[in-house]
Amino acid sequence: MTDYDVILFHPPATYDFRHTPMFPGAFGRSVEGLQFTKVPIGMLSIADYVDRNGYRVILDNLGDRMTSDPEFDVEKHIKGSSALVYAIGLHFQQHSQGGIEIAKLCKRHHPDSLVIVGGLTATCFHKEIIEKYDFIDGVLRAEAERPMLKLLQLYTKKGKLGNIPNLTYRSDEGEAIVNPMMEASTDLDDFEYTRFDLIEPKTSIFPEDADARYSLEVCRGCTYNCTICGGSAYSYKKYLGMKRPAFRSPSKIVHDIKTLNEYGISFIGLFQDARMAGKGYWQELFDLLVKEKPYIERLSLDILAPVDESFVKEARKVTGNLILHLCPDTGSDEVRRLLGRKYTNEDLLKTIKLCHSYHIPVTNFFSVGLAGETEKHMKETWELWKRLDEMDHEAMKNGYFGGLGSSVPIGGQILGPIVLDPGSRAFDNPKKYGYKLLYKNLEEYISWLSKPSWHQWLNYETTTAGKYEIVEMIHRSIEFTVDQRERYGIYTNGEAYYEKCMVEADRAIVKKIDEIMKIKNPDERMRNVITLRLTMDEMEKRRMFFPE
Repeated sequence: MTDYDVILFHPPATYDFRHTPMFPGAFGRSVEGLQFTKVPIGMLSIADYVDRNGYRVILDNLGDRMTSDPEFDVEKHIKGSSALVYAIGLHFQQHSQGGIEIAKLCKRHHPDSLVIVGGLTATCFHKEIIEKYDFIDGVLRAEAERPMLKLLQLYTKKGKLGNIPNLTYRSDEGEAIVNPMMEASTDLDDFEYTRFDLIEPKTSIFPEDADARYSLEVCRGCTYNCTICGGSAYSYKKYLGMKRPAFRSPSKIVHDIKTLNEYGISFIGLFQDARMAGKGYWQELFDLLVKEKPYIERLSLDILAPVDESFVKEARKVTGNLILHLCPDTGSDEVRRLLGRKYTNEDLLKTIKLCHSYHIPVTNFFSVGLAGETEKHMKETWELWKRLDEMDHEAMKNGYFGGLGSSVPIGGQILGPIVLDPGSRAFDNPKKYGYKLLYKNLEEYISWLSKPSWHQWLNYETTTAGKYEIVEMIHRSIEFTVDQRERYGIYTNGEAYYEKCMVEADRAIVKKIDEIMKIKNPDERMRNVITLRLTMDEMEKRRMFFPE
């Protein structure tokens, strides 16, 4: 008898990143930080749902184990596990390589167990997965709580796959069988997102040296149609069969927060914009939070568009430590419209001014390399950053944000490159939305995401910029943000100099990696990549870029 009916594995983005020389560049300073170790909240919901229905389950965060312990032996850990079903999360496209490799290890060491994958990315490429990767027995498409339960009910009785909703699997003849979808959820109240007893290691919830924070989802789905987003209204309707978002009731959200309090968590995030359900919904939510008084030391809310005063005023009543998150992505109204967001810079600045008047900081997130973006548009983004910097600096100088000031990024954060999400409108119809895909299926994703440098991971060009033009726009924009942070005292002169030198070093790395990739002998090619990585590690270790 197995120890578990099902083990849910959350993989690292890259297997095994600890032994793979990588240059994350604009994606982040450390390889560990690129592993996306935060478990998608739906995996915890799946674990809870099958547990409540009598099945033995554990959610095992392999990515977290690997980043926290350099000596952790993944293959030995998988070999020593015991389950009837191994389910690997393939939600974010960044996990393509890691997810597939973990699935391969599961089947290698447990050939008689069922190996399945699920998540948004798996859903988009479900037929390709079954046709190309024979060590994967099935793909659970779209929402998976109820289909996973159906799968366990059938498989524990008959030992084979069959009429399970949302399942794509392989026939005896090797053909892909695509079962019909079950009806999508209309609300989320039947699910639970705080069953931390089912997850290992516990540092998956929040690291021991970090603030006790956790984010809950307001809804599943979206009413917005941003072209590059795999979680848009278009994507949820086409791939998950959801005609509208499914919301969690305000009372359940308040209950969730109280449960988090029992775990010592008081930094609360609510992702997705509660306004998508209408004023009645968010008003009830804020009223209940005020009435029930769960302990919220800090609350962060996602907003997908500018806000009005009625929303800000009511949100402010919940807690004195409130942060809003908004993604304008660009300082060009023209480019933002192409992206599918219809508000203007003026609308954005009015929102910032309004929020500051209520002593609420707004973190703005930007991307570089969007469809339609040119040198002119990039500089419009820089000008917007200047305005945001000035407003944030003035607000902090006046003490508007209290203790939050030091933790709010000045002028927002540059997220650097985008990677077109599978299932987004731009991915499915790139020409219409101003993009050119450089890789189009899961096999190509895995191949390019396995390359050593971040610039090789970009999966697109635009009608206005080639890949290397996009890379240079990103580098220049990072340099601009460094100047801004130095201007407002976020960086010292020495720190700013170091950051700029790192950008210049990355420019050199991009060129060097392209040269190395031309080497035909794979062993020689890898030796050169390793040498380059060791050289950079030594320079960073000794802070050779840092002035005395």
